[in-house]
Amino acid sequence: MSKSKDKVGGSKQFRWLPPMHEMMLKILAEEAGKGNKPSSTFRAGSFALVAKEITAQFGVECHPSYVDNRMRTLRTMWSTIQTLRKKSGFGWDDNLKMITCDAKTYQEEVMAHRKHADYLNKKIDFYDELAIVVGKDTATGGFSKSGVDLENEPDNGDSAEFVADNVEEGEVEKGKNAVESSTSGSGISKSRKRARAPSTGDDSVLTDLSDQLKDIAVALKEINRGPVDYTALYNEVMAFTAEGYSEDMLATAFDHLCENEKTARGFLAKNARLRKLWIDGFLFSQL
Repeated sequence: MSKSKDKVGGSKQFRWLPPMHEMMLKILAEEAGKGNKPSSTFRAGSFALVAKEITAQFGVECHPSYVDNRMRTLRTMWSTIQTLRKKSGFGWDDNLKMITCDAKTYQEEVMAHRKHADYLNKKIDFYDELAIVVGKDTATGGFSKSGVDLENEPDNGDSAEFVADNVEEGEVEKGKNAVESSTSGSGISKSRKRARAPSTGDDSVLTDLSDQLKDIAVALKEINRGPVDYTALYNEVMAFTAEGYSEDMLATAFDHLCENEKTARGFLAKNARLRKLWIDGFLFSQL
């Protein structure tokens, strides 16, 4: 065995290079076209085939469990892409496979979710293959460019460029679970398989995640409806007295938010870290 194989095989992480990623998607898309993706999951042999081809082609030891771990990342990425496509203010260029938005929408989205910058106004490589491999499209020969279910897709926040760059990932399961993961080609322990039916389990998880995302979307819409709750706004601003800010300075920030309704709504929609960044920026501008 080569030193390269020793190094990668003995590591708890596997480095997915762009050519490996491309090979994985193409093989799995072909597997789906052969009927080896009967539902939302592939047959065990498909992951084993990917691992075998990557090992042979790149001279590194790849296990089916690494492929399964990569699939989890791709599912998360696909979910984020579909969520962004459905958000108000975003468009879709089907020729370029690109989520589009104007500068203002881009800035607001990236301020709230920094990693989403990698999905916006940039071509999403291998989008059609992703639609087949991790989307609802099961393909019937060749890469299908339609049939993507935008209504029932679920979300960890990796990016389109994350796929193309060299990224270490794929924690190798230890002990018995590692053996079960490698032999099954799905990365799911036998105990988990007994807990749910293989043909419907993943669909159930995706449905639950989809429902959670819908709840979040509803909550965000509610923030943008009706009058601003200035009592809640006041409490959220004044909560930063615990961070050492003076009450007078925070009162100035509160007054500014009251005078700018859109800014106030944006402030309430942010998490605690982003609110603190806004407070810092505003107070600095007042010096």
